[in-house]
Amino acid sequence: MAASTVDGEVEVFTLPFKKSRNLKLRSVWGMGKELYMFQSQIPHKEREESQRSSSESKIFDVQWNAEMHDIARKLVNETHNIFVILQGQVKSLSQSILYSQLRKASKQYRAVLKACSMELMQIADSCTDESKKLKYEEHIQEFEMVQLIWSLCEILFIDVAPGGLVLTSLLDWLQWHFQEGKQLATKVIHSDQPCEHPQYWEAIYRLLLQGDTENVRKLLALNVYSHSDSFIAADEVLKKMPRWTYQHAQSVAEYEMKWRHWREECVRRYEAAQFAAYPELETIVQVLCGDEAVFKDLKDCCETWYHLLVSKLLYQNPTCRIQDLTYEIKPCQAVYSNSSPQIQELDNILQAALEFDLHQVIKDSCTFLSNRSWWFVSHLADILHHCGQLDPQELPFGSNLREYLLLEYATSLMAHKSLYQVGIDYLDFCPVFGRSYIEAYVERIPLETERKAHKILHICLERDLLVQAQSICKVMGMKCLKQERFGSALSWFLKSKDATVIKQVTDRFLNEYCEEGKFSHLDLIDHLGPSMLITNSLTFLAKYREFHTFYNNGDVKGAVNLLLSLISSRLAPKFFWMTMLMDALPLLNLPEVVFNVSQTYELLHCLEELQRDGTSNYKNLKETEIEKLKLLRIALTRNLANAILQERSVRTVSIS
Repeated sequence: MAASTVDGEVEVFTLPFKKSRNLKLRSVWGMGKELYMFQSQIPHKEREESQRSSSESKIFDVQWNAEMHDIARKLVNETHNIFVILQGQVKSLSQSILYSQLRKASKQYRAVLKACSMELMQIADSCTDESKKLKYEEHIQEFEMVQLIWSLCEILFIDVAPGGLVLTSLLDWLQWHFQEGKQLATKVIHSDQPCEHPQYWEAIYRLLLQGDTENVRKLLALNVYSHSDSFIAADEVLKKMPRWTYQHAQSVAEYEMKWRHWREECVRRYEAAQFAAYPELETIVQVLCGDEAVFKDLKDCCETWYHLLVSKLLYQNPTCRIQDLTYEIKPCQAVYSNSSPQIQELDNILQAALEFDLHQVIKDSCTFLSNRSWWFVSHLADILHHCGQLDPQELPFGSNLREYLLLEYATSLMAHKSLYQVGIDYLDFCPVFGRSYIEAYVERIPLETERKAHKILHICLERDLLVQAQSICKVMGMKCLKQERFGSALSWFLKSKDATVIKQVTDRFLNEYCEEGKFSHLDLIDHLGPSMLITNSLTFLAKYREFHTFYNNGDVKGAVNLLLSLISSRLAPKFFWMTMLMDALPLLNLPEVVFNVSQTYELLHCLEELQRDGTSNYKNLKETEIEKLKLLRIALTRNLANAILQERSVRTVSIS
């Protein structure tokens, strides 16, 4: 067997099957990323060999990428709520209000991602096991890459800046995801002699390339030569650097004019050799002038081509429109030629995003990041779909890209024992195939406990999946029946409304009464309500219990009428007739006559019918029961005589 790993490599593992020319390896899909592997007989082989091999066959449950650490579980659960709320807003809100909610949801997703990433960092720092720590670091790296891609897509496709002026958002993106400059600056500031620190100028260059001129000025002020003319001049040009913000009431043309004047001043001062005494200051001013060569020299401070791209735009073309980003990619990539395969995969995704090829972004992300989970691509595609950025065209199998990714994500969740409810919620929002997926999955979820069965039953009833609900009730009812828990079995079968099985359970109740002389689960029988009408046997059970209630409460007339009604209706199975006749014995021995002539004849007719049919219950009576039967026949004969006399006396009195 083989399974792909996180890095796209193939991991091979062996299943302990016996080799045989008469057997072949077969598999059946389980839940999500799960296969059941087993051997089966090749057709047209000898029957004896088939019987031997089947008796020795084993089934192996093969799962891959099934592990989910606690932080990933937290990510799934917290973003699930964001997703469900967003889908409700999509249906109810107008288009203009919806866009603001989509931007809000995107930021909420990123906030949860960041919180999970920080929590993973804390766990990794405190972990002493090297192998576990390595795994945590892999998870952290994956989370960081997802954040990097998502935040860029948010800038380009979700929270698009007015007029397409994208640089301010890209600078925030840099400062959010590239923290080395700030960390290095903090380290330098807290040293004994900051300007003597070996990484003093590197910290300044890193901050400058991210547009953080305020902190650059603070670091320059710590230099022992900060009061010299060159340092003062550098501070002045840094301070004068114009900034584009949407809050300021200025047009793009006005900002461009200010920026050109500022840049001309930088060039003039540089050409006047105001910074010649300090080569490092010259490098700073060269960056401010947008000199192409200096960016190549400082490529190590940028680390990646997309960092370099934003840095160059800041000092060369700060009013670059979003559609112009594509033309800046190749020159920046050429500066960084050698990269690891993993970095190249990430580069391809970011390049596709900057080239506005969303389908390629999602395709590469599926290949590169979805080995563990489809979380990222499914949620990003959902938001992009609602923003109108994804092509709504149907895929060959009949659904669009959003639904395909949600189906894959939900499928991966269904493989986890505690996340199937979350997976079903995602399937609810897949209009084409979601319902059929739910129908298929709920029938395959293992029903280990009654609590879990009730949860799944509730899921089915909420969605009007009546066939699946009935199937769950039958399965649980049969489990209870095998465990001889007749009350629970009847409760489940009542929910399934399966008349055939309900009759079997009812007969078990009656058998139990025949053997022990009492019912178990009286609370269930007493509260059947309208359910008693599902089958005749259930109706009989409820009415027979009602007969005992009448008798115990001293309502002889009600008990007699109900018992005769049950006997004459023939609702009871024949093995229970003898029990009902025995129930009549104490009523026949009462001082007053409670059975009239016709009722007594009905009892005698029932007794004669039992004798004539020769049922097993009648044949296998014990001596004590035979004695009771004799007493019953005597009591019936005596009651018939008394009833005849009483009915005649009543007529005589009425005639006179």
